[in-house]
Amino acid sequence: MTSSDNPASTNNSPAERERELLVHELEEAHTMNRGLLRQLKKAQIAAEEAARAHAKMVVTLTETMRENTALTIERDMWRDRALKAGVEMDAPSPIDLGALVGAITEDEANIIRKAMARLHHPDAGGDMERMKAWNAALDRIERRR
Repeated sequence: MTSSDNPASTNNSPAERERELLVHELEEAHTMNRGLLRQLKKAQIAAEEAARAHAKMVVTLTETMRENTALTIERDMWRDRALKAGVEMDAPSPIDLGALVGAITEDEANIIRKAMARLHHPDAGGDMERMKAWNAALDRIERRR
């Protein structure tokens, strides 16, 4: 086989090879650019979604703060009315469960204790003194059995 049999080798001068190499590198650069543009578009979409979520959270927190302020004002109003009427708000009234002695089982007493803990435990936003009053009342029932 002579060099005239292979047309690619006859036309493949150093300048032609350099051109082919540059064209190949250009195609690789275009491919990389397209990939980077896809990644950029995905990142922009994620950033837009994060911005929408942030805006929604700000609206929700603002509304929650507004409601909390209104409830605080209403609570203070009712507390002031109670104080003017002479009702003591801070001291919880003792809880008398004497009528339940013998009428409820130990399991029922535990259910009541758990329910009151969910309502009045300080870790759940309740009043510690009220929780103590319920515990004392339920302890008296358990001791009387």
